[in-house]
Amino acid sequence: MSRVLRQQQTRDAFKSGIDAMAAAVTPTLGPLTGVVALDGETRGGSPELLDDGGTIARRILQLEDRDADAGAMLLRETLWQQRKRYGDGAATTAALYQTVYDEGHRFIRAGGDAMLLRGHLEAGMRLMLATLERQARPLTEAAEIERLALSICGDAAIAATLADILDTLGPHAPVEAREGGRELRSEFFLGAFWESAVPSRMVFDGVAGGRLELRDTAWLISDFEVDDLDALVKLVMAVVKDGCDSLAIVAKSFSEQIIAAQGANRQRDDFTLVYIEPRGLVDEQEAALEDLALLTGGRALRNAAGHSFDALDAGCLGRSELAWLDRNRFGIIAGAGAESKVGRDIEALESRFGKSADERQRAILRTRIGRLRGGSAVVYAGGSSESEMRFQMARIERTLAALREALLEGSLPGGGAALLRCVPGLREASANSGDLHRRAACRILAEAAIAPCRQLLQNAGHAAPGAIIADILASANGTGYDLLASEFVKNETAGALDSAAAMLGAVRNGIGGAALALTVETLVHRLNPPLAIEPGGLPSSAGMGNIELK
Repeated sequence: MSRVLRQQQTRDAFKSGIDAMAAAVTPTLGPLTGVVALDGETRGGSPELLDDGGTIARRILQLEDRDADAGAMLLRETLWQQRKRYGDGAATTAALYQTVYDEGHRFIRAGGDAMLLRGHLEAGMRLMLATLERQARPLTEAAEIERLALSICGDAAIAATLADILDTLGPHAPVEAREGGRELRSEFFLGAFWESAVPSRMVFDGVAGGRLELRDTAWLISDFEVDDLDALVKLVMAVVKDGCDSLAIVAKSFSEQIIAAQGANRQRDDFTLVYIEPRGLVDEQEAALEDLALLTGGRALRNAAGHSFDALDAGCLGRSELAWLDRNRFGIIAGAGAESKVGRDIEALESRFGKSADERQRAILRTRIGRLRGGSAVVYAGGSSESEMRFQMARIERTLAALREALLEGSLPGGGAALLRCVPGLREASANSGDLHRRAACRILAEAAIAPCRQLLQNAGHAAPGAIIADILASANGTGYDLLASEFVKNETAGALDSAAAMLGAVRNGIGGAALALTVETLVHRLNPPLAIEPGGLPSSAGMGNIELK
């Protein structure tokens, strides 16, 4: 049978769970924090090292107290969505969420109305967002990008490396983190590349390093299932007659007979024939064909459009001066596509990216923009152990995600200073209002705006964070506190920076989520529900989630 908690019991339970989850996450706020170690998947295995609040929350699957667990899972979902969307700001979100819920819980216990309070909290949140948006500034120099990266990861080497890459290649650049050696290092690559498979590895026999260089190449770009040998011979003869040194066929699949013909072609020293099968889901493969056609000046041929392998027009082939192929990727360094057309397509994709709220679509669009702009990089994480290397890779990926958003949306004064600048307006609104619930909401939000800075200072070991906060609030706009240097600075020229996108998201998620949670008056426990591994509940096939708000 189900168990039901009502009103005060529900809010007390939620508060307990929210406090427990926040206590695990807020110690990671700022550049001067410790690291959380989680047991390995197997006994005696290497532990997982974490300093990312969103990932830590994601790893917490259940609290022993089922009443408190409901509140903890609400906050867990909010933190993971913040981390997944912006790459950073989960700990700030937790500090805001916890403070708003704690102060709101106290006001409701004293007789306040939860629904009226929620409305005023959301109105005050919009006031804070407007104040933050006025402070946002674009990142224009590599030094500013590096300052922001350092405030996110606290690692000077990672910050300098990623700042150099993104300043050179732009916010959409393909950047991959890989395991390396003992030291952090990076490499730049020219051109565009795609993940792929080759149906036969014979093309790499005798090739040094397993990387084949293709010069003066014709490209057949399609979703065909290639199985017509006569059509292949005809195509190869046409390409050779046209003076190309190689032919690359991009297709869905290749028959055994066609693969055997590739082996026969290897007897020729003056011509190279390669087969390529794009990887990814259908929409990713479609995007790969479109971009490849654009960069080579060819056409993407599809069965659904009536194209076929045995009736090809040589004019549909693309061309490249220099390309390459290895066992897992292929790339174009110098294609024959018109630069003006590539530029127009990039602008169109960037416009779609700015309007899209779908995470998968944004990821595909970002990949396409970076690919068409040309240039990519690999960052090799260093470490003396597997745990240390995985830890550094996670830091690189998280910092990279946050930097991308900041380059698109701008930066804010860091160290909690941007939120502190919201406090005077909130206090003034509270003092000038005759509405009890509006006064309470503005007071609560003023406390919430202070909470991240207080937590940052506590994490950095400051014994009197209140005194530093008071000095910042009493100073003119632009003053902040540099945790690394332990001194007051002008945020415009020194000190930490925050991603504007991540901070605005943290305010929306932290305050909006807590305001909603305050209105929950009834909690119904299902009998022995299955455990949800991912934040947000079980997969849709399970027919139920962790918590329902009704």
